[in-house]
Amino acid sequence: MKALKNALFFCMLAMSNIILSGYALSQQVSLDGRWLFAVDTAGSFTIENLKSQAKWREAIAPMSWQVQFPELRDYQGVAWYSKTFSLPGQAKDGRVIIHFEAVDYKADVFINGRPAGSHEGGYTPFEFDVTGLVKKGSNEVTLRVMDPLTNETGTEGISYWNIPHGKQSWYVQTSGIWQSACIQMKPERSISYVHITPLIDGTVSIEGVLEGNIKQRDAGKVLIKIKDPFRETVLSASALLSEDGRSFHYGGKISNPKLWSFEQPNLYQAEFSLGKSKSSESFGFRKIEARDRKLYLNGKPFYLMAALDQDFYPETMYSVPSEEYIRDEMLKARKMGLNMLRCHIKVPDRRYLKVADEVGLLVWYEIPNWDVFTPEAARRGEETLSLMLKRDWNHPSLVIISLINESWGIDMQKEEQRSWLKQAFGRAKELAAGRLVVDNSACFGNFHVKTDINDYHTYYSIPDNRRQFDETIKSVANRGDWLFSKFDDAEETKNEPLLISEFGNWGLPLLPEKLPWWFSRKFLDVDVSMPEGVHKRFNDYKFWGTFHSYDELAAESQKAQFMALKYEIEQIRLQPELQGYVITEFTDINWESNGLLDMWRNMKYSARNISEIQQQDVIIPRPARYTYWEGEKPEIKIFISHYSSRGLEGARLMWKATGGQRGNIPVNISGEASVSEIPTLRITLDSLRKPEKLTVEFELVDRAGALCARNYTEIFIYPYPDKTGYPEITFYGNSESLKELAGQLNSHGGASQGKLIVTNTLDDSVLNELKGGASVLCLVDTLTKLPDSLKVKVISRKSEWYDGNWASNFNWIRSERKPFKDISFGKFLGLESSNSSPQLVLGGIEPEDFGNVLSGMYVGWLHLNSAYVYQMNLLKGRLVLCTLPVAENFNKDPFSKTLFYSLVRYAADTHQL
Repeated sequence: MKALKNALFFCMLAMSNIILSGYALSQQVSLDGRWLFAVDTAGSFTIENLKSQAKWREAIAPMSWQVQFPELRDYQGVAWYSKTFSLPGQAKDGRVIIHFEAVDYKADVFINGRPAGSHEGGYTPFEFDVTGLVKKGSNEVTLRVMDPLTNETGTEGISYWNIPHGKQSWYVQTSGIWQSACIQMKPERSISYVHITPLIDGTVSIEGVLEGNIKQRDAGKVLIKIKDPFRETVLSASALLSEDGRSFHYGGKISNPKLWSFEQPNLYQAEFSLGKSKSSESFGFRKIEARDRKLYLNGKPFYLMAALDQDFYPETMYSVPSEEYIRDEMLKARKMGLNMLRCHIKVPDRRYLKVADEVGLLVWYEIPNWDVFTPEAARRGEETLSLMLKRDWNHPSLVIISLINESWGIDMQKEEQRSWLKQAFGRAKELAAGRLVVDNSACFGNFHVKTDINDYHTYYSIPDNRRQFDETIKSVANRGDWLFSKFDDAEETKNEPLLISEFGNWGLPLLPEKLPWWFSRKFLDVDVSMPEGVHKRFNDYKFWGTFHSYDELAAESQKAQFMALKYEIEQIRLQPELQGYVITEFTDINWESNGLLDMWRNMKYSARNISEIQQQDVIIPRPARYTYWEGEKPEIKIFISHYSSRGLEGARLMWKATGGQRGNIPVNISGEASVSEIPTLRITLDSLRKPEKLTVEFELVDRAGALCARNYTEIFIYPYPDKTGYPEITFYGNSESLKELAGQLNSHGGASQGKLIVTNTLDDSVLNELKGGASVLCLVDTLTKLPDSLKVKVISRKSEWYDGNWASNFNWIRSERKPFKDISFGKFLGLESSNSSPQLVLGGIEPEDFGNVLSGMYVGWLHLNSAYVYQMNLLKGRLVLCTLPVAENFNKDPFSKTLFYSLVRYAADTHQL
């Protein structure tokens, strides 16, 4: 515990002294560091009896009590903080301010035992003038913090269901002082905040607000100096105070402003002086627009490539470890080709936006959600947004704001709540002028009413459900009428840009030797999200026979994650109507393992390989099929998604395939922000002795020979089955696909080597054959009934969590063993199997018998372990069960036909078990 506290203390040191960066220049005393802390479970302490009743211990701020104390991981209610501080010796006049960046949720502040003020809201800054409460020498600040219980009743009349809290309820709660605090010494009259509104023609509008002794009028104007990105002064001016002395306004213009963009995130510095009060703000000239169904930055269309960022951290959870930490992860985002982070239903630390400004990364952020709509909850949400924008106005990176996510905290079926949402959108548009607003970032079952961006969330397992994914993407691209309210109150213009603003897939992380505390926690009662026991499940279910170690399995799962993401991104970019996407997600967060980076910000396989398909110009190769027979001529349709300003007239697409084939295709694309199809590529395939993966690599070069884009595709080639050496087959069953298969294979011309029954049922007739020593291949389908004595159950993948669409499933094979040894391309099934993805699994198999599972599936953290191909000795015979639909797809797909023949040969070989 002591080592943990020391580690947290050093994290705190990195977090301290950040409040005034780009804010108000004044003397300050940091309050970050060690505090006294006491839990008040009964809520019975008062400032008068606190010292006699509280059981104090040491805590660190900024950091939630849930992170620091394992026994308080799930505690919400009342707690107290206390700390002593001394004012600087030169602080003889002016005002003394106590400032908190964020305390969750309700804070009552006392100085030397006297009340200084109260604040409600867990995400935004607040401060109090404590000039009349402090004294020379030592002073004491005391906080009473209340974070309501996570139920409808809550605490002290405040229900958790009705306050903005975001996804604290998913991962871990955040209570207490979780951002920095300080004592500030300010002049009698000072500049409170300044909002700078620049236009890309160089026009600058400045609105400033004063605080303190506003009657003092000896200095009636504010001096203004603006410096360009090279720190050259480009404007010097002054602004008169308003008649009441509370504010000032200035309007001016800078010649030839250097615009803020992805490639050149130019930042200007504005300095303000009013007597002894000085402040400084960074800002940038940029314009964001949603018009004509496209997104524009500084008047030029661009393609949005974003990742959803939960903004949690491995050691400190909600609290930012340091500005350098943020910079490192945001530079990784840029390296991956991302141009935006969607900070998900959390108000980020102000440094998050500062660094985004500096590295050229757009930010989309959202009001933290509440659970149940009430007028009070709605008021709190809108007040939070107002304070967010008050703090973050000057950041050019901040371009999109969401009010609601997936209708969390609002019932879209109720007219009065839809009416509130539409009105709130209007108010947000006025409040956030120059930025885009999303009313409700929608998913299945909810919709938009009025929005700047028409976005939608969808999750599908790839390759299993790629067709459903394709259909959904096309439906969104066609502006399905279900995207907006059908209650005659929608205000759709049909010009809103379309985005797929959530999609993604899992890839398990490599794990540290010492597992983190959250490893024993799952999401609600969803077992597939539980990490704890993953190493035991790895051993119990005999994954070591194929993957050798958990680390190898995790690395393979990350390759499968990349395969899925690559397919999805390309499919999205195929649609000219879609203008961007948001990958779920930027980093893993606790049990949720769909990050491009893991929880510790290590780059997964996807992060190391995804940049080629995350550019403004992308090559999209689409094979007509993913599987072919030898000697066929695969067709690869090729599309170019072109959003850069680079000219592609006279360009060429260079290609080369495994085995040496190569060539080039002329490309002539004019304009930008388009998707164009170029001539189809046809490749001749040679004869094969075993299945092979054909990789075709593409490079797009412009007229001058400069590389514009690079990508590849893979297709899977199979030799025609050698029909010699196969057993005599007896078909028996009641499915149409089996009857068709029997008709096709009634005479396959091969030499007979024993007998095999191929069936889809295990009725008494088949069981009698097994008693006689027969070999049986049971192609399990929806008509299959297994005897109760077998204890193996047929489970539909429509059953909860088996579809793998949310917590991803992974389809593994024992590639080192027959029947897959000679026909596989890896340890997970990929796009070669997408026409034969199983819709059924075999459950009820005991872990000790998983050595006889030849292909199977797991979900999430190695849960729902089940079989696709399972072998056993039954009675006196041999039984192989298979749920892959090889009979149904026998004549449609080389993978299915090849696997069928391999299963037949394997099932008839009595020496295999």
